[in-house]
Amino acid sequence: MLDEAPGGTGKLLGVIDLDLCIPILTFVFGEAQLGGTGALVSLARLRQEFYGLDPDEALFLERLHKECLHELGHTYGLVHCHHPECVMYLSNTVHDVDRKGRTMCRACGDILQAGTKGG
Repeated sequence: MLDEAPGGTGKLLGVIDLDLCIPILTFVFGEAQLGGTGALVSLARLRQEFYGLDPDEALFLERLHKECLHELGHTYGLVHCHHPECVMYLSNTVHDVDRKGRTMCRACGDILQAGTKGG
């Protein structure tokens, strides 16, 4: 990944239409550099069709929104949260993605705000 985002943008988020995995997990919805500049989100398992179900564009876009926020949160130094409604909650299944919210819990929001002041 990149050490520095192009044009001084600060963060770079990629979206890929392929399934992703890491050495310790058979799949991930995304991956990011903790406190870095780069993040990547996979579309593959966010689609209903992956699970043999009819397409649902609104649900797909909601899942994508959450996972993009989640991975970007990692680039700002946030780790996984233990609150299931927080966007920084670890999603092991698509049902976890559906259950969590689009926003951070107060604790994660406070950490993010403290970390971005002056930067």
